[in-house]
Amino acid sequence: MLLGSLTHGSVVDGKFEGFIQTHRGTFYVEPVERYLQDKNVPFHSVIYHEDDIHYPHRYGPGGGCADSSVFERMKRYQASETITSTDDHVLLRKKRMTQVEKNTCQLFIQTDHLFYKYYTSREAVIAQISSHVKAIDAIYQGTDFMGIRNISFMVKRIRINTTSDERDRSNPFRFANIGVEKFLELNSEQNHDDYCLAYVFTDRDFDDGVLGLAWVGAPAGSSGGICEKNKLYSDGKKKSLNTGIITVQNYASHVPPKVSHITFAHEVGHNFGSPHDSGLECTPGESKSQDKKERGNYIMYARATSGDKLNNNKFSVCSVKNISQVLEKKSGSCFVESGQPICGNGLVEPGEECDCGYSDQCKDECCYDANQPDNRKCKLKPNKVCSPSQGPCCRAECSYKGRNEKCREESECAHQGMCNGASAQCPTSEPKANFTACHGDTQVCLNGGCSGSICEKYGLEVCTCASVDGKDETELCHVCCMERMNPSTCSSTGSERLARFFNKKVTTLQAGSPCNDFKGYCDVFMKCRLVDADGPLARLKKAIFNPELYENIAEWIVAHWWAVLLMGIALIMLMAGFIKICSVHTPSSNPKLPPPKPLPGNISPHSPLLRLLKPNQWVKEHYFVGCFGL
Repeated sequence: MLLGSLTHGSVVDGKFEGFIQTHRGTFYVEPVERYLQDKNVPFHSVIYHEDDIHYPHRYGPGGGCADSSVFERMKRYQASETITSTDDHVLLRKKRMTQVEKNTCQLFIQTDHLFYKYYTSREAVIAQISSHVKAIDAIYQGTDFMGIRNISFMVKRIRINTTSDERDRSNPFRFANIGVEKFLELNSEQNHDDYCLAYVFTDRDFDDGVLGLAWVGAPAGSSGGICEKNKLYSDGKKKSLNTGIITVQNYASHVPPKVSHITFAHEVGHNFGSPHDSGLECTPGESKSQDKKERGNYIMYARATSGDKLNNNKFSVCSVKNISQVLEKKSGSCFVESGQPICGNGLVEPGEECDCGYSDQCKDECCYDANQPDNRKCKLKPNKVCSPSQGPCCRAECSYKGRNEKCREESECAHQGMCNGASAQCPTSEPKANFTACHGDTQVCLNGGCSGSICEKYGLEVCTCASVDGKDETELCHVCCMERMNPSTCSSTGSERLARFFNKKVTTLQAGSPCNDFKGYCDVFMKCRLVDADGPLARLKKAIFNPELYENIAEWIVAHWWAVLLMGIALIMLMAGFIKICSVHTPSSNPKLPPPKPLPGNISPHSPLLRLLKPNQWVKEHYFVGCFGL
């Protein structure tokens, strides 16, 4: 991994999906079926740079966030709390009594059936949740909120509504046509006292291009935002205002992950107490100074940003000030220490015997769910040997599977995994013999992993066939080997030199592999595509301002002076002819000159055709033609 880089992703159905942050920008990897309807393509994923994203999406008058009238209604509702809580004084005392740094906001993430329908599987949905949380975690951890540092996020609970839940009457998000305010209200009507924030992800096309909505936090005076408890309001309903919603659709188009990540950070910023940025200092994108304008606006700008500007992933000083006040007041009430085990997230962590999730999702007869009292939750029930949440070698009847029952499929370099009859976890698979060919015969197995080059099977070293004079360009995407410590012997597996090892059989690299001494990559047609790290703008700059270009032009002019002279004379004659021809059609203020001649094809004012039309008819006809031109 490159110094200063960050990679986050998930492997879903054997394919990596996520993002890679480098000093050259962020690269995104997604399944190809999200962009191409033709599934018969020879590749399964697409990778693109953040600068390659085309933004056809419109973000409505509110710019991806609700307009001011919606926020005004939300503010009035937040101020309508009917029960005054005394928690604030208790929180301050607790904060003074403890020295443990509590800097982690625990999240409850729900997804509706439309989100599941778009991503098609639980694994893909979880990967999206993980990607969004990781993205905002990097932004908030990298921000100093006036002395409050290392703010992080952790998913405490996930609820995935599948397509079958569309018919479930207990599912509040089952209806197709729900406005953005109502959608947020449905989330707020649930009790979220156990969480710092609770969000719902959806794939809905809200009116006016709204991408997200959330309650704005405040240090005092109104309800809403992080750590807010379920309370009774003036409409007679109890609600949790520590909530927000996010959609990944905008005007019938899928929102790129980068935009969606910033939208999530923006809405969470509202929960943390930041209103929209205002003022020249905090909206540099509106500045008349080109230098400031090019840096772009900050995360809490009122309209959605593309995410490719310097400031797009940062909080302004206005936001930092507002957020720090809310964190100082509220974080002690629900933030937790980082790295603590979470009962209910489905992962068996230190201190837990099992973890089957919460009562609404736990189908395990062996384990107490996370809704149970502290002395029982995430523990095995009496007389139960194991729980399926511990591993694949535990039966639903809470007993270990027998010896030699399969728990892991066979891979290229390892035999299938077999239970041992004494543990719920699947033992390590027996590795296949070292130097077994794998990865399309381009590599070999070493200690159960496909990690060595096929060259190692014959005591050779792997090398890259570089482009040199007299060398076949088609070999650039071949697997090449050389004798140990002798680069001059680097040859293709199909070459005469290596015929005794490979019998002149050409072995090609996998698509996407580096080639030509790491100067390019192999495409699906086994052609080495050279990569210019400087990009098209740098190439254009070099082409225009290359001193050698001007030297060549000067040498040509000296050698062909007569041609330059002829071209100059021809240009002068062309301009003179143009002026002569056009001058007779040009009106003049000189009364002594004849009137201008009409251009060919124009109707003369004295034409009989115009005399057939009355004046009012002519006006209408002219207007009618103008409408067609608009």
